[in-house]
Amino acid sequence: MKWKRWLAAASLIVAGGVAGAGAIIASTVVNRATSTEAFCTSCHSMAQVAADPHYQQSAHRANAAGVLASCSDCHVPSNNWFVETYSHVVDGVRDGIAEYTGNVSDPAVWSARLPRLAERVREEMRKDDGATCRKCHDPAAIRPASEAGRAAHAMLAQTHVTCIDCHFNLVHAPIAASASFLHGSGLGQSRP
Repeated sequence: MKWKRWLAAASLIVAGGVAGAGAIIASTVVNRATSTEAFCTSCHSMAQVAADPHYQQSAHRANAAGVLASCSDCHVPSNNWFVETYSHVVDGVRDGIAEYTGNVSDPAVWSARLPRLAERVREEMRKDDGATCRKCHDPAAIRPASEAGRAAHAMLAQTHVTCIDCHFNLVHAPIAASASFLHGSGLGQSRP
C-alpha cells in the first residue's frame, strides 16, 4: 500500500517537472520570438522610432563592426529567465494597451508622451544597473579618450552610478533628462 502512495507522489513530481520544463521552454521560445526587430517594429509607433534618423545613425545601428543592437538588446533584461519573461508580459501588455488606446499614431500625442516614456526607461535601466548595457559592454574594458570620460567610468566601480546616468541620449532622438533623474544619478546637474 505504501509503495502505491510513493508511486503516486513520484508520478506527480515527475509530471510537475515535465510540465514546468515545458512551460520554461515554451516561454523561452515566445521570449525569443517577441524580441526580434520585426516584432518590435510591427506597432505603428515603434515603426516610427525605428525609422528615425537619430536611431538609424546611432553607433548602435551604424558602426564599422556591423553590429546591430536590436530593441530587445537594450530594452529587455535577459540575464534571468524569470525577469525576462516578467518584463515581456508586463511591458508587452502595457505597450499593447497604450498602442491601441493612446492615439500614439498622432505625432503630437507621441511627441508629448516621449519625455515620460524616456524617463520611465531611464529609471528602469538605472534600477537594473545597466544589465542590458553590460550584456555587450564590459565596463572594465572601456577606455574613454577624455579625462572626464575616464573619471566617469572609474565611478562605475566605486559608486551607485550606472551607464544610463551619463549615456541617456545615445540611440534615440535627444530628450532632456529631468532634474529628478539627474539628481538620482548622484551626479547632479554637472554631468561629466
